[in-house]
Amino acid sequence: MLPAIVLIAEGLVVLWFAGFMTMIMSMYLESRSMPVPRLDLAARTLIGSAKLAFVTGMLALFVLTFLELPGIAG
Repeated sequence: MLPAIVLIAEGLVVLWFAGFMTMIMSMYLESRSMPVPRLDLAARTLIGSAKLAFVTGMLALFVLTFLELPGIAG
């Protein structure tokens, strides 16, 4: 019984993902003809903060991975 439930759930996830990707693609195709808006200060600050957070996270991931390697960090 459990394998059947898992297979049904996986099938529903595939259907949900296909619908989600269709929605994303249609939004992208509609937006290609729209003018690009000029970002205000709040939006530019948000995007800058997101970029900084991403770079900081990747740097932390690199450093922590490097420190976990056997024989490198004491």
